[in-house]
Amino acid sequence: MSDNNTRKFNRGRYMAFLTVITVCCVILGSLAHLAGALFWRFGFKPAGMGQGVVGGSDTLAGYAGLDLDMDIGSLKVVKGSEFMIEFENYPQGMEPTWEMKGDTLVVSQKSGMNWGKNNNINLKGGVKLTIPEGSTPDMDIHLAMGGLEISDLAFGSMVIDLDMGACTLTDCSMSGCSIDADMGACTLTNCTMADCNIDADMGDIDFAKCTFTDGTFAADMGAITLKDCNFATADCDADMGSIEVSGTFRGLNADCAMGSVKVTTDAGSENAAMDLKTDMGKVTVNGTSYGNEYRK
Repeated sequence: MSDNNTRKFNRGRYMAFLTVITVCCVILGSLAHLAGALFWRFGFKPAGMGQGVVGGSDTLAGYAGLDLDMDIGSLKVVKGSEFMIEFENYPQGMEPTWEMKGDTLVVSQKSGMNWGKNNNINLKGGVKLTIPEGSTPDMDIHLAMGGLEISDLAFGSMVIDLDMGACTLTDCSMSGCSIDADMGACTLTNCTMADCNIDADMGDIDFAKCTFTDGTFAADMGAITLKDCNFATADCDADMGSIEVSGTFRGLNADCAMGSVKVTTDAGSENAAMDLKTDMGKVTVNGTSYGNEYRK
């Protein structure tokens, strides 16, 4: 075996070893999140929790920005005729609160965990925000245990931080988008934005029919899919999962440690610059296999 082949073989083993170590670290980190959630669910109860569940609603004058931070509960944002906030299925004493700080709506909900033997805790609480068409508030959202669903709205900047829950955006437009998801999938369909930065520790990143300028996508344990998308440049990095890209673009970098890279270009991307590689998998461009590396 030649020296070059030996170096190539050793590099493959070395990268595989690093990948396994990375995956183990991700799994341990994710299990730590899950363990915390399970301890909360089965070993703690919220301080001051009353009997039964409560709900409520309020009509708001409007806001230019949203700052939402909730320990428990999902968030749904929909289009309507006026600004409203509604919540339901929260144990008494754990319901969310809100206030206006300047032109920003601040929503918070803290669990206030104390040790207890009674575990009649309802984890199905949720907040619903209604926003009129034509409003474009900046959104800063943090959910510790709960998912996010937004549809058919326009925004300024969008910043999303999810500890344990999925993120789904449909038919939305925004000036920029940043999503950090520890445990949960990120799914965007028919969305338009400028720059986007998506980081998923344990879950898939799935873009379908989206338009953006420059994007950075990183998945530790999960696939990255950009299907029928229109963008200028994208940088995709997956440790354990495949990368699949189709649509119109000018530049694409894709690096996959354990999984395949598949790219399908249309007529507008025939001259696109591409740097594609995988350590344990294969690279396919327009149906042709190029081993584990392709540059153009």
